[in-house]
Amino acid sequence: MRVTRQEAERMTRLIHDLLQLSRLDAEKVRFRKAPLPLESVLVDAADRFAFQCRQKEIDFQLSLEEDLPRVYADRDQIDQVLDNLLSNAVKYTPEGKKISLTARKCSDGYVEVAVADRGIGIPKKDLERIFERFYRVDKARSRSLGGTGLGLSIAREIVRAHGGSIQLESNYGKGTTVRFTLPPCEPEVTQL
Repeated sequence: MRVTRQEAERMTRLIHDLLQLSRLDAEKVRFRKAPLPLESVLVDAADRFAFQCRQKEIDFQLSLEEDLPRVYADRDQIDQVLDNLLSNAVKYTPEGKKISLTARKCSDGYVEVAVADRGIGIPKKDLERIFERFYRVDKARSRSLGGTGLGLSIAREIVRAHGGSIQLESNYGKGTTVRFTLPPCEPEVTQL
């Protein structure tokens, strides 16, 4: 019974993710973009994963540069990107290791958010395919941990739809860092 329930839940997640990717591909997703203070989004994301990190005795650190500009983004969509990235970091980081969530302003005005872990890392041969749909580095392990193989693809499409970019760096056996950028809000023009 437990296995049937787990497989049903996995299939539900898979269908949800496929529908979302289909809508993103067809540009049918209606983004509710607005000026967004990224600090509160990141603090909330850290709070959502604090319990899981404590359970695995993972040291979770949040580090935000002062005076981050507001970004023009859809809060729910950015939450999903963060949830996908942080979920992967928690899944693939062994007990007692570290995860960090950071944000800084780039020289071009964009804001860069990074999720870094000291987990199992990704072999070099898999890095170029990591954002492909359904691609999994370790298929057996990913399935047992509940992944659909679509989280990074969804994150990439959401970030791109916001006018940002996403990249991943990893050292096998040492950890992974995923960075994404978001555009700042345009400065408000005051009328005379």
